[in-house]
Amino acid sequence: MKKIIYILLFAVTFMGCDDYLEKSPVTEQTEESFYRTEDDMYRALIAVYEPLQRNWGSTVQLTLDVVSDDAYGGGGSATDGVDVKKADRGTTTASEGMWSNMWNDQYAGIYAANVFLEKVDDSELSEELKTQFKGEAYFLRAYYYSNLVRLFENVPLITKTLATSEYSQAAAPVDDVYALIASDLETSISYLKDVTYSNDDKGRVTEWAPRALLARMYLFYDGVYGSKNASTTMPGEVTGSDVLTYLNEVINNSGADLLPDFGNLWGHSEFTNSWVENSIEGIFEVQFSNQGEGWQWWSASYDVGNKMVVFVGPRGTTSESEYYSGWGFSPATQQLYDSYQDGDLRRDFTLIDMVSELGDGNFEEADQYTGYLNKKYAGLKSQVPDVGQEQLNFPQNYIAIRYADVLLMAAELEFHIGSNATAAIHYNKVRARAFESYSPVSAVTLEQIFTERKLEFALEGIRYWDLLRQGMPVLESAVNATNLGGIYNSAVNSAARGFWPIPSTEIALSNYKLEQNAGY
Repeated sequence: MKKIIYILLFAVTFMGCDDYLEKSPVTEQTEESFYRTEDDMYRALIAVYEPLQRNWGSTVQLTLDVVSDDAYGGGGSATDGVDVKKADRGTTTASEGMWSNMWNDQYAGIYAANVFLEKVDDSELSEELKTQFKGEAYFLRAYYYSNLVRLFENVPLITKTLATSEYSQAAAPVDDVYALIASDLETSISYLKDVTYSNDDKGRVTEWAPRALLARMYLFYDGVYGSKNASTTMPGEVTGSDVLTYLNEVINNSGADLLPDFGNLWGHSEFTNSWVENSIEGIFEVQFSNQGEGWQWWSASYDVGNKMVVFVGPRGTTSESEYYSGWGFSPATQQLYDSYQDGDLRRDFTLIDMVSELGDGNFEEADQYTGYLNKKYAGLKSQVPDVGQEQLNFPQNYIAIRYADVLLMAAELEFHIGSNATAAIHYNKVRARAFESYSPVSAVTLEQIFTERKLEFALEGIRYWDLLRQGMPVLESAVNATNLGGIYNSAVNSAARGFWPIPSTEIALSNYKLEQNAGY
């Protein structure tokens, strides 16, 4: 099922390590001779996927959970994870390494995509495979840019490999970045039409992923730069009607659906033996494995396991606990716990209630302890492999886009430009799964849709961007509601408009063509 990740280390090594070239005969593995065969191009394509797995430390997902109203920083002590805590408190600076890591990881993927797209047409691939592989690369380049532009807003737009003289890049106009994202995703949709994969290749991009990501980016653009009512035209001439059509194609034609049991997505408690990855609900999943054989912590960014799992797990669990002893980052807020109605099954699959599940004295209280941790991505002892460094080697995929998101995005767009009755159908389908007994509604409000998104996608790295696209007053109000004072101090840097600092190292490397974002 996860064949794609077992050759990542070779792909990354070839594309980024001079030592490999020195140890291999130049007649066999030079840049000029490599990008030729189907096997060469497959490895080059996998190198485009590889940066998806770089989730060491204060990653995009964990950081976005913390800076939203879902969680605090946590960790072992007040001096552990200071970077993410400063982001949560609105005091982060451009010198924090976390921003450089996020920036570099996305551009590593963009670089690999650009290399691939420049080389593939001259390779020996069949025309059919060239089209398919390019469809995957275009999606991935758009995915990396979607993270960059929502995190930093003002970013260089690089669509080719650069000569040395071109390394100093200024930020592109924001609309140009969105136009490229739209173009790449629409190209990906066209190139991946009717492409399917064997079970061994599950996790590769299908035509449904770019449709869903384009809708996500349209809604963000409409919220931050547009009308907030789906009447905006996003750069690339993308309209609300366009993305609603794409979402309806996913709903009607993809075969995707909700898993009957929400718990099956995460692999805990009574659902452990029926945990389903790359399921009918996963529109796009970042693949991870517990079969990495590495032991070197300094190479963790290139390992194949989900490193965030150990970050969010409970600290100091006993030998009887099913939970692997983790580091206690991103403790969930009391406000998140209280948001769930009685009977909402999602609460107990989203949050570890430390006392109820583990019992007093059977764990260590982490910093900013609230009593609740991220259950969706906490690791289990049953997942620990017999090979490699166990903390770097958890197999839980990150479900980047779920079918539930498709339904709720479609509900939002139907609310604005379509049928409220249809919006209610999509909303009811998501909500009905969360309750043993549920009475459908015949109409739905925008507030209900956003509330449902909060409950459905809590601690999946989605909430912050949902808040930001509703407007700064909404973001500030939500975060301020979790500011309890003392160590539970959360705030928004309003001058930054919800965006994060351009890494100071990147500004210097650009010969100061890059300018720092407002508020920093």
